[in-house]
Amino acid sequence: MIPRLGIHHLALIVALAETGGVAAAAVRLGITQSAASHRLREAERRLGAALVRRGPSGVTLTADGERLRAFADRSLGELSRLEQEIESAHGSGRQLVRMGQATYSRYHWLPAFLAYLEHREPELIVDLSGRATARPLASLLEGAVDVSTIYGRPTMSKHFAWYRLGSDPLVAVMAPDHALAGIPYFDSALLEDQRLYTYPLATEPGFEWEALLGSPTVPFRRLTPMPTPEAVIDLVRAGFGVCLFSRWAIEPELADGTLIAKPVGPEGLTLEWWAVMRAEDAGDTPASRLVRAMQGWAGGKKTGLETLAFETMA
Repeated sequence: MIPRLGIHHLALIVALAETGGVAAAAVRLGITQSAASHRLREAERRLGAALVRRGPSGVTLTADGERLRAFADRSLGELSRLEQEIESAHGSGRQLVRMGQATYSRYHWLPAFLAYLEHREPELIVDLSGRATARPLASLLEGAVDVSTIYGRPTMSKHFAWYRLGSDPLVAVMAPDHALAGIPYFDSALLEDQRLYTYPLATEPGFEWEALLGSPTVPFRRLTPMPTPEAVIDLVRAGFGVCLFSRWAIEPELADGTLIAKPVGPEGLTLEWWAVMRAEDAGDTPASRLVRAMQGWAGGKKTGLETLAFETMA
């Protein structure tokens, strides 16, 4: 029996689940919004079932959509790994490594790193996967990515190997002319009636805002959840509110002066960032070589993860 849905339908379901919107999913897949909408309608028509719910803040998957998404995560990951193995065995000798990044879909740091990697590991080819943005650890287990950059503390799971890259300040970001632009540091007591935007850090346990910051000393009165951190930047830049970011993620806006950053609390807070891979890939594997290259780049004095505003390792 030939399935009613194709790989392009499955990829859309995964993108919708991770971004929460048709427009954002279309950007992630490199297609137009109208093409994404048509693809979704086609999938629902072929199955005779609704796969998403539409609401004022975006779309969420129905129960049937979630079942399809779980299958898509497994099958697309397996297919991608098989493609990599076949290509490596019969290709030019270059080896593909799929890399993801938790929380932020911002890659202004990547060109400098790829130039470094070309010199250090010329046989490695890096392919980016957006699936790790919302589900970094699950994407590793499912084979959707081979290496992912993740913040936080290493888990106790035997399935993962964690390699520290550096620490980065968590900062409150706002427009230069915002009402709070003159404060020395961010504190919930200073917000009063100012709007605070939030975004999903990741959909997996341990990546919630409460786990990162704890409960605010004063409840936030005007809290506005957004589907992705990238959706917040234009609003904050226009002066509509405040948001928290790992500093490297908004480094371009800080550099051009369209945003300013304040430390969180009088002592400041930092996030530890790690390169994580499957423990079974330890040794002289393409994933392990990519991780070692990332650590080598992070240890550079003039380059490396200083590009991301990381406090790099000595």
